[in-house]
Amino acid sequence: MDTRYAGDIHLSTRQAADGDKLDFWLSEVDRLLVRVECDRRPEERLEASLDWQDFGLLRMATIRANQHAVTRSGHSLSRDGRDSIFACLMLQGQGFSHQGVECARHGPGDVVLYDTARPYGHGFPADMAMAVLDIPRSLFQEQVGVWNERGLVRIERAAGMDALAAHRLLSGGEAARRHLASQLLEWLHSLWCARLGLPASRSTLCSLWRAKAYIERHLAEDDLDCERISRAVGVSARQLARIFEQEGESVTRHLWGRRLERCRVDLADPALRHLSVSELAFRWGFNHIAHFCRSYKRRYGETPSHTRAEALAARVLPRQQDCPH
Repeated sequence: MDTRYAGDIHLSTRQAADGDKLDFWLSEVDRLLVRVECDRRPEERLEASLDWQDFGLLRMATIRANQHAVTRSGHSLSRDGRDSIFACLMLQGQGFSHQGVECARHGPGDVVLYDTARPYGHGFPADMAMAVLDIPRSLFQEQVGVWNERGLVRIERAAGMDALAAHRLLSGGEAARRHLASQLLEWLHSLWCARLGLPASRSTLCSLWRAKAYIERHLAEDDLDCERISRAVGVSARQLARIFEQEGESVTRHLWGRRLERCRVDLADPALRHLSVSELAFRWGFNHIAHFCRSYKRRYGETPSHTRAEALAARVLPRQQDCPH
């Protein structure tokens, strides 16, 4: 499935003449991410590409390049007031990063988090690929954790919840992008909790993430239930139930909640207005329309039909106001 959206951006240094590649690259990185500097000798030609995607809650830029190094200096900071926490998902090659008192070497599967409001640097001695998640500071603090770090944070690869799996989720999912971003933030929150040694163990958080990711991929399938999810994750159904209980919900409640959210997104999509409410509900695993409508109203305080009418009206009114009278 092609997951590119109209707003996606793909660029490459191949678009620029040999002598302009570096300036072109820095200008585009400044436009899409953050202002950085890159020193290279004239004979060292930079070959790089960037795929930028907007996920609503956050943005992702997947960068592939040959050997290079970048820094965000005090000079860059003084000319660029953007304020985000970056989470870099290492996909290919090796990298060296530093910020404040911390320095780290990282490879495929590792995650490196750092504060864009402070100087930092990256170095890549050979071909590399890395996905940069641009997370607004307020969102990071609300959904991941409080950032009080003196430097960067490296979280090494762990089976079942590494950077490669996270990137696959964002790159290949059929879900609305905002939902994928929400799943990604949950994953980062799990990593953050494990790093801080909070009550849930790393293995428990790993199982929770894998279960939620599996649910997300198979939401529309009628036979998705606790037994099937537990088999896919590799734990017993009872153990899976205990893992979800630590978050204050049951597996079934989480499953139906995600299905309701998908239905809500589809109800507001004008491209799907030719489908009835029943058809949308059946698409996401609901078999009884009366049960769906009751559950939907209990969760959102309105009927599915009201959600659809309000969403369509909101799209029509601005166009009407723009028409000449």
